[in-house]
Amino acid sequence: MVPTTLRLEAVRCTAFDVHLARLGGARLIRTGASTYLETEIGIENARHQLALAGIRVVPCSGAPTPGASLRRAVAFDLVPLDDSLEAIDVVELREIPLSEASAELMRRRVPWLRRSPARQDACRRLLRGDDAVLGWRRVVWCSIRSLRAARRSVRLRPVVFDATAIERAALKWVYVSEGAIERWAFT
Repeated sequence: MVPTTLRLEAVRCTAFDVHLARLGGARLIRTGASTYLETEIGIENARHQLALAGIRVVPCSGAPTPGASLRRAVAFDLVPLDDSLEAIDVVELREIPLSEASAELMRRRVPWLRRSPARQDACRRLLRGDDAVLGWRRVVWCSIRSLRAARRSVRLRPVVFDATAIERAALKWVYVSEGAIERWAFT
């Protein structure tokens, strides 16, 4: 299926992460002040879910693609880049199934220690449907000068020799109740 590309405009952003999790897997692309969403689901379903989150969607032909002069780097957090940097910031998202998330939360790291109350509370919120987990992987495409400037505020590791490092990078988890994706996309 061909992915649908939408440009996102925050009108009155509320619970963006929650509605994004309901879309399943997606890819967010941010360049300067513009944010794009690439998704495999239909445009009407995406428009409906994002409208509930206070986001106006504008269909477009495609998101910006990195040029040959840009270098890629793997990011380890969701701190937004400065808009003055000429970069293409890509976050791949995947909804983590409830079974996988709850099993990870209830797994004991050390067999003789009790589970932490915070992990039990997080698992309870997931099982009640009050929260969800999104897996994310972030890649930043920018010039060498911009990469040096960005490394002061964002944890980045340039990908120089290993071309498969991005695909092999593990998904990091974030709870939708934290709103981390919303802060990255619209700050």
